[in-house]
Amino acid sequence: MTIEMSPKDMLTLKTKITADLQKEDGLYYRVKNRKARAGVWTSFSFVAIKETAEHLCYSDNSFVCCNKCLIVYQYRSANGTTIMSKHSCPPAEINQVMTATATRRDATTSEKKLITVALANMCAVDMRPFYIVKGTGFRNYTQTVLNIGVNSKVGMLVDNILPDPTTISRNVQMRSNAGREILTAALKAHLAEGIQIGSTTNIWTDDINKVSFLSVTVHFIDDEFTLHHRTLACSPFPGPHHGCDVLEKYEGVLQKFGINRYDQVTVVTDRGSNMHSADGIPSLYGWIPCCDHIISTILTTIIDKRTRMVEGKKSALFYEFYHLALELFDTIDQFKALVTYVKQANLQDEIAKTLKQENATRWNSALRCMISVDEALPELTEILRARGRGLVSKVNKIDHELLKEFIAFLVPFQEATLALEMFAEPTIHRVLYFRQNLLKHCQVVAADITIKEKDGTITTLKKDSPAFIALKPKFAELIREKFIWSDIHVIAALLNPKTKCRLDKFGIDSVDIELGQKNLENMMKDHMIGSGIGKRSVPSHKRKKEDSRRVVRRLAEYSSESDSTIEEKPLADDVQLDFSLRTELNNYICHRCSDDESTLLSKYGVLFWWKIHQNEFPVLSRLARSVLTIPASSAKSESNFSDAGNTMSKKRNLLHPSKLDDLMFLRSMLMSSTVQIRVPPITES
Repeated sequence: MTIEMSPKDMLTLKTKITADLQKEDGLYYRVKNRKARAGVWTSFSFVAIKETAEHLCYSDNSFVCCNKCLIVYQYRSANGTTIMSKHSCPPAEINQVMTATATRRDATTSEKKLITVALANMCAVDMRPFYIVKGTGFRNYTQTVLNIGVNSKVGMLVDNILPDPTTISRNVQMRSNAGREILTAALKAHLAEGIQIGSTTNIWTDDINKVSFLSVTVHFIDDEFTLHHRTLACSPFPGPHHGCDVLEKYEGVLQKFGINRYDQVTVVTDRGSNMHSADGIPSLYGWIPCCDHIISTILTTIIDKRTRMVEGKKSALFYEFYHLALELFDTIDQFKALVTYVKQANLQDEIAKTLKQENATRWNSALRCMISVDEALPELTEILRARGRGLVSKVNKIDHELLKEFIAFLVPFQEATLALEMFAEPTIHRVLYFRQNLLKHCQVVAADITIKEKDGTITTLKKDSPAFIALKPKFAELIREKFIWSDIHVIAALLNPKTKCRLDKFGIDSVDIELGQKNLENMMKDHMIGSGIGKRSVPSHKRKKEDSRRVVRRLAEYSSESDSTIEEKPLADDVQLDFSLRTELNNYICHRCSDDESTLLSKYGVLFWWKIHQNEFPVLSRLARSVLTIPASSAKSESNFSDAGNTMSKKRNLLHPSKLDDLMFLRSMLMSSTVQIRVPPITES
């Protein structure tokens, strides 16, 4: 039996055969070459099909596999056994399972006790957390050691197998360099298709050595519609951090990975002056602000205390809007004071659930703190009443109903933050929905409202307290002022099949919807190469000079094309091309998702929908890969700083900054759930 396939599919087939040979009920099995004389055949067998008992072949080549690791090769008798003679079974890799030659069994009770004692001793002597046993890296390491022990069949001394710390350090450097080469090749191939990428960046200073680092991440959607996110750098950033300095450092990181075209990158950062200054990143790259930072700014502007300079002196902390809702702000102060007292009086052990501490830099930590106080108030009341001395007044000063109302008010902001900070799936197409949802949430409820849900249940929306009647308009005003949508958000929403015809419900008027569709059509012209439609023969429009102050420069360019000077009459091919693009866009806009499609969208996401419709909408599907890859927030860079802080600990304060960069890159590659880009396991000779 002969299988015809393209060379591109050959590696995939070999991998599938190897996986199938490990199954007892697989399609293939191994057949010894009984006529062979070469000694290498003792380690190799032919691959045959169970159903027909015929050797699996491609063209004039048979397939053979190693009897130990089951790696598959193509074999032709005329070429001899050279390829098999050069074979060596690969070393253990990440996510390794028990070797095929090992006999599997469960550990006995006595063995488990020995392991538990050894791990407890390790945690005590080396001062490691108990949760180390849950770490993916630790479990892979342990499985590798077990496999080596099983294969050796004799006892081994630990000193003969564990490497020197310097050897491990060099291995990290070698593997991270190899990984950078792999990622660079993948990014170059991606950009060569004409598909754009998203990126985030931010600056962090470690608390121990006070060294500043610049985090740079990249986000791209491959031709299988899989969203990749990788850390390009978490590298030291000495010197000044002005906008031009950030741009120079950021551009240098991108260029190391072969990203040289400015018009193929859209960057997401916070609104710090060094991140979006006129001479900074927006002067060269497309730029949009981080939605999570915007939501945080809106909330902290009202609920956080601030200071003011009066006659050259800093004033005491105060709430700017205290006069509008003094009961609410007093409640905030009282619940914070209660948490402080419980901690100082060591009452945490006497309550069922520990009170959460507030982190001054994260507003959602205040929400977690409020929820924990709300849940513990009845229990704390009894504990403080039993202690006497009027301590129960610390609870009585808190307006419990107002606290509950405040929690309910903040929950939608938390939901928006959590949804938009995800980087393993597209988020930018959801920005308009959450912005409008927050605006509706900030509408004043002057009287109780009865609402009938779709399932028939009836709920009552209680009227707002005087504090929220006064504050909700302020929140809404800040949302309109700071949470500003741009063209890219409209285009992303149009590329979501569920929302493309509902933008009016997100507060977008008909003029902006029409402009968004026009921008979408113009962007399609840049994404037609390789889509099966062709290539524009003569550029019809002359674009205006880019404006570095616009939020998304390239989209400003698209939206202004209709006002640009037309230098040449379009050729017949151009007219036909414009008609084809417009037809595809109209067919997409008119497409109505069936119930099955809606179910698939809800279950598997928007990228899956575009994957199964790429033949129907070839240009739009390519455009979706460029737009939906842009993250709505810079959460990936924030996550890097959290990981870097855990790596650069007090016990590891001599770690060189460049080594931290290697570790963060290697972690990004190894922890990714997408397996198309992996770091090869390199060992030193």
